[in-house]
This record gives sequence, C-alpha cells and structure tokens, in this order.
Amino acid sequence: MQHLYRAAALAAAFLATTQAAQAQGFLKRLAERAVGHAESEAEQKVRQGVTSAVDGAGRKRARNPEAAPEGNAGASDAGGNEQPAPAPAAARAVRYVGDIAVPADVEAQKTRYNKFGEVSCNDCEGGIELDGRPKFEFDEFSGKYNERAMRVGTWTVGQSLRWQGRASVGTLTLLREETVDGFRCRRLEYRLVRGKASASRPSLICWGLASSASSVENWHEVY
Repeated sequence: MQHLYRAAALAAAFLATTQAAQAQGFLKRLAERAVGHAESEAEQKVRQGVTSAVDGAGRKRARNPEAAPEGNAGASDAGGNEQPAPAPAAARAVRYVGDIAVPADVEAQKTRYNKFGEVSCNDCEGGIELDGRPKFEFDEFSGKYNERAMRVGTWTVGQSLRWQGRASVGTLTLLREETVDGFRCRRLEYRLVRGKASASRPSLICWGLASSASSVENWHEVY
C-alpha cells in the first residue's frame, strides 16, 4: 500500500511539474508574440511616415517644379554656374588739377550762359559781342596764361567784379573756398542780367599743378 501512495505522490508531482513547464512555455510564447507584434506595428508606422514624407515632397515639386529641393538651397550656386559679381571700378587717381572731374550739367549751363550773352553788333569781330565775358582792368595778370584764375585767386571770399556789356550787366562773385579731391579750391558764379531775364553758371578754380607737364603750382580753372 505504501508503494501505491508513493507512486501516486510521484505521479502528482510529475504532473504538477509538467503543467508548470507547459505554463511557462505558454507564457514565453505569449511574450514573444507580443514583442513581435509591437515591433511589427512600430515598423509599419515608420514605413508609413517615410512614405508620407516622400509623397509630400513629390506633391510640392509637382506644384513648383523650379523650386530647389529642401536642404539643397543654393546648391546650383555652389556649382559655379553663377558668375561672380564684378569688382568695383577703381577710382581715378587725382594727382593734378586737370584730373578733377567736371559735373555733367556744367557744360549745358555754360552753353546757356554764353548764348544768353550773345549780342549782334556791326562794329565787332564776327558780328557777335559776348556780354558774358568779364572785363578786367589792366593789371599784372593781363595777357598772361590762365590770367582769370590767377587774378581771382587773389580775391577774398565775397569779393565780386561788375562789368557792363552791350545789352547785359555781368558779375563774377567768389562764393566760398573749400577742398575738392584734396586741392584747395574756390567756387565762383558768373551772372548776366538783361532787364528781367538772367542767366548764370558755376565756376571752379583750384591751386596746384595743372598736369604732369607743370612744374610750378598756381591757380587753374577747372570749369
């Protein structure tokens, strides 16, 4: 009888052990299946996200074919297709009074002034008298080259010359002194008045060498 009880106990223990092992195996399979399912879902979400991004980029390019892909802005520039911006032109060196630039509108003003001062006459050379030409008294500058600039170079600011032409009254006035391109310069105004009409033009004289051929500094007319 004891043998029967021992056998029954061993059988029960064996059965319990077998059931526990089966239960553990079943739980392990459930866990592995759950992990596999989670990995499958994560992989599917990643695949869906990539597909959505690619489709979105394709639709964007379809709407604007000329747009550069994102992240590659300026890539075509880096390829060397765009020409570099030209270097700014070097400023002309101003070494002599003759190098000082003349404003673009000065010649037009001189032309109008000279035309305004033309007066027909029978007793003058060419039949035309130029009232716009200043009339100076005879002095140490008379007859010299560039005499007008040298003469005005001795004036004080505000000083003027008045002359009577055939039909107009003219004045030449020293307005101010200033530095232009590193030169000491003086700005003047020529003015003609005939009745209620008038005409004027600017003038500039500067102190220095006129050109590379000059050896002595003096006052020279720029315009």
